[in-house]
Amino acid sequence: MILGVAPLDNGGQLYHLCKALNRYTKYDARCLTFIQTYLQYDTDLLLSNFNTLAKQYELRDLVRSADFFIFSEFLPTDPNIKHILEDLGIFTNITPKNTIIRVAGSYSRANADHYLLEWIKHDWIYAGPYSDWTLSGSIGRIIHVNYICPVDKIPEPKPTEDTIRICFAPTKAAKGINEFNSVMQRLENKYDNVEPVVITKKSWRDAISIKATCHITFDQFMLAQYANSSIESMYLKHAVLSRISSLCYAYCPDLPIQTVRGKEELQKGLEKLIENPELIKERGEAGRKFVMKHHHPEVVAKQWENLIEHVLRKD
Repeated sequence: MILGVAPLDNGGQLYHLCKALNRYTKYDARCLTFIQTYLQYDTDLLLSNFNTLAKQYELRDLVRSADFFIFSEFLPTDPNIKHILEDLGIFTNITPKNTIIRVAGSYSRANADHYLLEWIKHDWIYAGPYSDWTLSGSIGRIIHVNYICPVDKIPEPKPTEDTIRICFAPTKAAKGINEFNSVMQRLENKYDNVEPVVITKKSWRDAISIKATCHITFDQFMLAQYANSSIESMYLKHAVLSRISSLCYAYCPDLPIQTVRGKEELQKGLEKLIENPELIKERGEAGRKFVMKHHHPEVVAKQWENLIEHVLRKD
Protein backbone atom coordinates (compact mmCIF):
# COMPACT_ATOMS: atom_id res chain seq x y z
CA MET A 1 0.00 0.00 0.00
CA ILE A 2 1.12 3.56 -0.76
CA LEU A 3 0.71 6.07 2.05
CA GLY A 4 0.61 9.74 1.11
CA VAL A 5 1.33 12.22 3.92
CA ALA A 6 0.62 15.96 3.79
CA PRO A 7 0.54 18.58 6.56
CA LEU A 8 -2.04 20.75 4.76
CA ASP A 9 -2.50 19.09 1.35
CA ASN A 10 -2.21 22.30 -0.60
CA GLY A 11 -4.77 22.30 -3.42
CA GLY A 12 -5.97 18.86 -2.36
CA GLN A 13 -3.27 17.57 -4.70
CA LEU A 14 -2.13 14.55 -2.69
CA TYR A 15 -5.69 13.43 -1.93
CA HIS A 16 -6.61 13.56 -5.61
CA LEU A 17 -3.37 11.81 -6.57
CA CYS A 18 -4.06 8.92 -4.18
CA LYS A 19 -7.61 8.68 -5.48
CA ALA A 20 -6.31 8.58 -9.08
CA LEU A 21 -3.70 5.92 -8.25
CA ASN A 22 -6.49 3.76 -6.83
CA ARG A 23 -8.68 4.24 -9.89
CA TYR A 24 -6.21 4.13 -12.76
CA THR A 25 -3.26 2.00 -11.60
CA LYS A 26 -2.56 -1.29 -9.87
CA TYR A 27 -1.69 0.48 -6.61
CA ASP A 28 -3.73 0.98 -3.46
CA ALA A 29 -3.15 4.37 -1.87
CA ARG A 30 -4.32 6.24 1.23
CA CYS A 31 -3.79 9.91 2.08
CA LEU A 32 -3.08 11.17 5.60
CA THR A 33 -3.63 14.92 6.12
CA PHE A 34 -2.57 16.61 9.36
CA ILE A 35 -4.66 19.79 9.21
CA GLN A 36 -7.73 20.82 7.24
CA THR A 37 -7.78 24.56 6.50
CA TYR A 38 -10.71 26.88 5.75
CA LEU A 39 -10.44 25.77 2.12
CA GLN A 40 -11.96 22.45 3.21
CA TYR A 41 -10.28 20.21 0.66
CA ASP A 42 -11.47 16.61 0.65
CA THR A 43 -9.62 14.28 3.01
CA ASP A 44 -9.18 10.53 3.38
CA LEU A 45 -7.44 10.15 6.73
CA LEU A 46 -7.52 13.34 8.83
CA LEU A 47 -5.13 13.20 11.79
CA SER A 48 -7.50 14.98 14.17
CA ASN A 49 -10.08 12.22 13.67
CA PHE A 50 -7.73 9.70 15.31
CA ASN A 51 -8.41 11.16 18.72
CA THR A 52 -8.73 8.07 20.91
CA LEU A 53 -6.14 5.51 21.92
CA ALA A 54 -7.88 2.80 19.88
CA LYS A 55 -7.95 5.00 16.78
CA GLN A 56 -4.32 5.96 17.25
CA TYR A 57 -3.36 2.28 17.29
CA GLU A 58 -5.46 1.81 14.16
CA LEU A 59 -3.54 4.58 12.41
CA ARG A 60 -0.18 3.16 13.48
CA ASP A 61 -1.19 -0.24 12.11
CA LEU A 62 -2.09 1.37 8.82
CA VAL A 63 1.27 3.16 8.70
CA ARG A 64 3.08 -0.13 9.39
CA SER A 65 1.23 -1.80 6.53
CA ALA A 66 2.48 0.78 3.97
CA ASP A 67 5.43 -0.18 1.80
CA PHE A 68 5.73 3.01 -0.26
CA PHE A 69 5.43 6.66 0.78
CA ILE A 70 4.72 10.00 -0.87
CA PHE A 71 5.36 13.06 1.29
CA SER A 72 3.79 16.22 -0.11
CA GLU A 73 5.50 19.61 0.22
CA PHE A 74 7.67 18.75 3.20
CA LEU A 75 10.53 16.47 4.19
CA PRO A 76 9.89 13.76 6.80
CA THR A 77 12.83 15.07 8.85
CA ASP A 78 11.45 18.63 9.07
CA PRO A 79 11.40 19.51 12.79
CA ASN A 80 7.85 20.91 12.82
CA ILE A 81 6.36 17.55 11.79
CA LYS A 82 9.07 15.01 12.65
CA HIS A 83 7.61 14.34 16.12
CA ILE A 84 4.22 13.43 14.59
CA LEU A 85 5.86 10.94 12.25
CA GLU A 86 7.92 9.50 15.12
CA ASP A 87 4.72 8.90 17.10
CA LEU A 88 3.32 7.03 14.09
CA GLY A 89 6.44 4.87 13.81
CA ILE A 90 6.97 5.88 10.21
CA PHE A 91 10.76 6.16 10.35
CA THR A 92 11.20 2.40 10.63
CA ASN A 93 9.64 2.07 7.15
CA ILE A 94 10.88 4.92 4.94
CA THR A 95 14.06 4.97 2.85
CA PRO A 96 15.01 6.76 -0.38
CA LYS A 97 14.24 3.44 -2.10
CA ASN A 98 10.54 3.52 -1.22
CA THR A 99 9.80 7.24 -0.89
CA ILE A 100 9.03 10.20 -3.15
CA ILE A 101 8.96 13.80 -1.93
CA ARG A 102 6.38 15.82 -3.88
CA VAL A 103 7.67 19.40 -4.11
CA ALA A 104 5.50 22.44 -4.84
CA GLY A 105 4.27 25.54 -3.08
CA SER A 106 5.73 28.21 -0.86
CA TYR A 107 7.17 25.92 1.86
CA SER A 108 9.44 24.02 -0.54
CA ARG A 109 10.40 27.30 -2.18
CA ALA A 110 11.23 29.05 1.11
CA ASN A 111 13.37 26.13 2.30
CA ALA A 112 15.29 25.49 -0.92
CA ASP A 113 18.73 25.27 0.74
CA HIS A 114 17.43 22.71 3.23
CA TYR A 115 15.92 20.63 0.43
CA LEU A 116 19.14 20.79 -1.57
CA LEU A 117 21.22 19.62 1.39
CA GLU A 118 18.81 16.79 2.18
CA TRP A 119 18.90 15.66 -1.45
CA ILE A 120 22.71 15.62 -1.42
CA LYS A 121 22.83 13.74 1.91
CA HIS A 122 20.06 11.19 1.34
CA ASP A 123 19.41 11.07 -2.44
CA TRP A 124 15.69 11.66 -2.02
CA ILE A 125 13.60 11.53 -5.17
CA TYR A 126 11.86 14.88 -5.64
CA ALA A 127 8.88 15.12 -7.98
CA GLY A 128 7.13 18.27 -9.11
CA PRO A 129 6.62 20.77 -11.93
CA TYR A 130 10.07 21.19 -13.50
CA SER A 131 8.88 24.33 -15.26
CA ASP A 132 8.78 26.07 -11.85
CA TRP A 133 12.36 27.34 -11.87
CA THR A 134 12.05 28.70 -8.31
CA LEU A 135 12.06 25.02 -7.30
CA SER A 136 13.79 23.05 -10.02
CA GLY A 137 16.59 25.58 -10.26
CA SER A 138 17.47 25.49 -6.58
CA ILE A 139 16.53 22.37 -4.59
CA GLY A 140 18.28 19.56 -6.47
CA ARG A 141 17.14 17.02 -9.04
CA ILE A 142 13.41 17.08 -9.73
CA ILE A 143 11.54 14.54 -11.81
CA HIS A 144 8.73 16.26 -13.67
CA VAL A 145 5.13 15.40 -12.86
CA ASN A 146 2.04 17.47 -13.61
CA TYR A 147 -0.48 18.97 -11.23
CA ILE A 148 -3.71 16.98 -11.12
CA CYS A 149 -7.09 18.50 -11.95
CA PRO A 150 -10.04 16.90 -10.10
CA VAL A 151 -12.32 17.02 -13.14
CA ASP A 152 -15.07 15.03 -11.41
CA LYS A 153 -15.29 17.67 -8.66
CA ILE A 154 -15.51 20.75 -10.89
CA PRO A 155 -18.95 21.85 -12.11
CA GLU A 156 -19.60 22.54 -15.77
CA PRO A 157 -19.22 26.23 -16.66
CA LYS A 158 -22.36 28.35 -16.50
CA PRO A 159 -21.18 31.91 -17.29
CA THR A 160 -23.61 34.81 -17.32
CA GLU A 161 -24.74 35.99 -20.75
CA ASP A 162 -24.84 39.79 -20.56
CA THR A 163 -21.85 40.57 -18.35
CA ILE A 164 -18.23 39.50 -18.74
CA ARG A 165 -17.19 38.33 -15.27
CA ILE A 166 -13.45 38.45 -14.54
CA CYS A 167 -12.41 36.45 -11.49
CA PHE A 168 -9.36 36.60 -9.26
CA ALA A 169 -8.82 34.31 -6.26
CA PRO A 170 -5.74 35.64 -4.41
CA THR A 171 -4.32 33.95 -1.34
CA LYS A 172 -1.54 36.53 -0.93
CA ALA A 173 -1.39 40.29 -1.60
CA ALA A 174 1.76 39.72 -3.69
CA LYS A 175 -0.30 37.87 -6.28
CA GLY A 176 -1.60 41.23 -7.46
CA ILE A 177 -4.57 42.42 -5.40
CA ASN A 178 -3.81 46.13 -5.75
CA GLU A 179 -2.97 45.84 -9.43
CA PHE A 180 -6.14 43.88 -10.21
CA ASN A 181 -8.36 46.34 -8.37
CA SER A 182 -6.73 49.26 -10.18
CA VAL A 183 -7.17 47.66 -13.60
CA MET A 184 -10.76 46.66 -12.94
CA GLN A 185 -11.66 50.18 -11.83
CA ARG A 186 -10.39 51.48 -15.17
CA LEU A 187 -12.26 48.79 -17.11
CA GLU A 188 -15.52 49.40 -15.27
CA ASN A 189 -15.23 53.07 -16.18
CA LYS A 190 -14.62 52.18 -19.83
CA TYR A 191 -17.10 49.32 -20.38
CA ASP A 192 -20.62 48.75 -19.10
CA ASN A 193 -20.58 44.95 -19.40
CA VAL A 194 -17.66 44.07 -17.11
CA GLU A 195 -17.81 42.76 -13.53
CA PRO A 196 -14.84 41.94 -11.26
CA VAL A 197 -15.25 38.86 -9.08
CA VAL A 198 -12.71 38.64 -6.24
CA ILE A 199 -12.87 35.33 -4.39
CA THR A 200 -11.39 35.26 -0.88
CA LYS A 201 -11.94 33.31 2.34
CA LYS A 202 -14.16 30.75 0.64
CA SER A 203 -13.99 26.97 0.81
CA TRP A 204 -12.64 25.40 -2.35
CA ARG A 205 -16.09 24.09 -3.32
CA ASP A 206 -17.67 27.52 -2.89
CA ALA A 207 -14.83 29.17 -4.80
CA ILE A 208 -15.06 26.78 -7.73
CA SER A 209 -18.83 27.27 -7.91
CA ILE A 210 -18.31 31.03 -8.18
CA LYS A 211 -15.60 30.53 -10.79
CA ALA A 212 -18.00 28.47 -12.88
CA THR A 213 -20.11 31.61 -13.44
CA CYS A 214 -17.17 33.62 -14.84
CA HIS A 215 -15.56 34.01 -18.26
CA ILE A 216 -11.99 35.14 -17.56
CA THR A 217 -9.45 34.43 -14.82
CA PHE A 218 -6.51 36.55 -13.79
CA ASP A 219 -4.32 34.22 -11.74
CA GLN A 220 -1.31 36.10 -10.34
CA PHE A 221 1.86 38.18 -10.78
CA MET A 222 3.85 36.66 -7.90
CA LEU A 223 5.40 33.64 -9.63
CA ALA A 224 6.07 32.93 -13.29
CA GLN A 225 4.35 29.58 -13.65
CA TYR A 226 0.86 28.13 -13.58
CA ALA A 227 -0.67 25.87 -10.95
CA ASN A 228 -4.01 24.84 -9.47
CA SER A 229 -6.00 28.03 -9.96
CA SER A 230 -5.08 28.42 -13.63
CA ILE A 231 -5.68 24.73 -14.28
CA GLU A 232 -9.15 24.83 -12.75
CA SER A 233 -10.00 27.94 -14.73
CA MET A 234 -8.79 26.42 -18.00
CA TYR A 235 -10.97 23.38 -17.30
CA LEU A 236 -13.90 25.79 -16.78
CA LYS A 237 -13.17 27.18 -20.28
CA HIS A 238 -11.98 30.56 -19.05
CA ALA A 239 -9.55 32.72 -20.92
CA VAL A 240 -6.66 32.83 -18.42
CA LEU A 241 -4.07 35.56 -17.91
CA SER A 242 -1.11 35.21 -15.56
CA ARG A 243 2.61 35.76 -15.28
CA ILE A 244 4.25 32.89 -17.19
CA SER A 245 7.99 32.39 -17.78
CA SER A 246 9.66 31.50 -21.06
CA LEU A 247 10.85 28.29 -19.38
CA CYS A 248 7.25 27.35 -18.65
CA TYR A 249 6.34 27.81 -22.32
CA ALA A 250 9.44 25.79 -23.28
CA TYR A 251 8.04 22.83 -21.34
CA CYS A 252 4.45 23.49 -22.36
CA PRO A 253 4.46 25.13 -25.82
CA ASP A 254 0.71 24.51 -26.14
CA LEU A 255 -0.09 26.28 -22.86
CA PRO A 256 -3.00 28.64 -23.70
CA ILE A 257 -2.42 31.09 -20.83
CA GLN A 258 -1.60 34.65 -21.88
CA THR A 259 1.38 35.98 -19.97
CA VAL A 260 1.03 39.38 -18.30
CA ARG A 261 3.90 40.93 -16.34
CA GLY A 262 2.20 43.93 -14.78
CA LYS A 263 -1.01 45.87 -14.61
CA GLU A 264 -0.56 47.63 -17.97
CA GLU A 265 -0.19 44.29 -19.78
CA LEU A 266 -3.11 42.93 -17.76
CA GLN A 267 -5.33 45.82 -18.80
CA LYS A 268 -4.40 45.49 -22.47
CA GLY A 269 -4.98 41.73 -22.38
CA LEU A 270 -8.39 42.13 -20.75
CA GLU A 271 -9.44 44.90 -23.13
CA LYS A 272 -8.67 42.69 -26.11
CA LEU A 273 -10.83 39.90 -24.68
CA ILE A 274 -13.69 42.24 -23.76
CA GLU A 275 -13.73 43.76 -27.24
CA ASN A 276 -13.33 40.37 -28.94
CA PRO A 277 -15.49 37.93 -26.95
CA GLU A 278 -14.96 35.20 -29.54
CA LEU A 279 -11.38 35.03 -28.22
CA ILE A 280 -12.71 34.09 -24.78
CA LYS A 281 -14.49 31.09 -26.27
CA GLU A 282 -11.49 30.16 -28.42
CA ARG A 283 -9.03 30.27 -25.53
CA GLY A 284 -11.52 28.57 -23.24
CA GLU A 285 -11.84 25.59 -25.57
CA ALA A 286 -8.05 25.42 -25.91
CA GLY A 287 -7.73 25.51 -22.11
CA ARG A 288 -10.14 22.62 -21.58
CA LYS A 289 -8.25 20.53 -24.17
CA PHE A 290 -4.92 21.37 -22.52
CA VAL A 291 -6.14 20.25 -19.09
CA MET A 292 -7.58 17.01 -20.45
CA LYS A 293 -4.27 16.28 -22.21
CA HIS A 294 -1.87 17.14 -19.39
CA HIS A 295 -3.73 17.32 -16.07
CA HIS A 296 -6.52 14.74 -16.19
CA PRO A 297 -6.26 12.36 -13.21
CA GLU A 298 -5.62 9.36 -15.46
CA VAL A 299 -2.71 11.12 -17.19
CA VAL A 300 -1.11 12.17 -13.90
CA ALA A 301 -1.70 8.77 -12.29
CA LYS A 302 0.19 7.11 -15.14
CA GLN A 303 3.08 9.54 -14.66
CA TRP A 304 3.26 8.63 -11.00
CA GLU A 305 2.86 4.91 -11.65
CA ASN A 306 5.96 4.97 -13.85
CA LEU A 307 7.83 7.15 -11.38
CA ILE A 308 7.05 4.74 -8.54
CA GLU A 309 8.31 1.85 -10.66
CA HIS A 310 11.49 3.82 -11.35
CA VAL A 311 12.09 4.41 -7.64
CA LEU A 312 11.54 0.74 -6.82
CA ARG A 313 13.71 -0.56 -9.65
CA LYS A 314 16.11 2.36 -10.24
CA ASP A 315 16.01 1.40 -13.95
